[in-house]
Amino acid sequence: MSAATRSTAPQATASHARTVVLAALLAVVACGQVWTLVELAGARLLPAVALGIEGTVVVAAVLAAMRRRPESTELGRWWAIGVAVFLVWAAFYFAAARVTEPMHARTFDDAILERLPLLPEFAPIYLGVHVFGVVPFCVLPETRLLRRHLLGAVLIVVLSAIAWTALPVRLDRPPIPADATGFGAWLLRGVHAFDPTTNCFPSAHCAIAVYAAAGLRLARSRALFAWGIVTAVLICISTVMTRQHYVADVASGAVLAALCAYGTQRGARVR
Repeated sequence: MSAATRSTAPQATASHARTVVLAALLAVVACGQVWTLVELAGARLLPAVALGIEGTVVVAAVLAAMRRRPESTELGRWWAIGVAVFLVWAAFYFAAARVTEPMHARTFDDAILERLPLLPEFAPIYLGVHVFGVVPFCVLPETRLLRRHLLGAVLIVVLSAIAWTALPVRLDRPPIPADATGFGAWLLRGVHAFDPTTNCFPSAHCAIAVYAAAGLRLARSRALFAWGIVTAVLICISTVMTRQHYVADVASGAVLAALCAYGTQRGARVR
């Protein structure tokens, strides 16, 4: 190839975008898990302190990620697609809540849930699903794998929205004790203020968590996959311990995720 040909050939561009976003996401989820463990151990964290430490950890993780090798720009934009899936999920979730009436929604008799205490300490893990669901979009190494993962995530959101509007289920949450303090209680009060009591069955919250963990099977890191499985299990547990869903909602969400993962990942391998 001549020098003139080389000079006019398109140059591959590189990006740190996914690496940086992944570092921030992992830091947020990990901090939420630590805050839950700390408060379950008996300590009570001031929200300002927890958020301040978490912000510092996120910034440190992002700065460290900037030193890693960049990847192609084509892969680099997939983090934004993952965020777009979350935004579509949120839009469908609140739209379904607006067209259903809580007084006409079904309720379940859940003997297991009734025996469990309300533990606001699990709220940081519960809310972690909103960033954990984007993680696979930041680590899957090939476009074809990312497209498959995107298809399953969209199926979960669409099928869940259909079920929420066709078969609305309501869970009346117990009040958070007035003397409950700490970061988890502060977060859960915020959830109660904005989150509708309908849209329970299936739990897209748990479906997204389980599906994200399954997607990490195709990442090039066994440690990340193992952490993803643990995180998905903790999110499902936290969903029940914060009384956001019935046990049946969690189970149905996990089954939906397993079916979508099987359908979209069957035969998929990392090249």
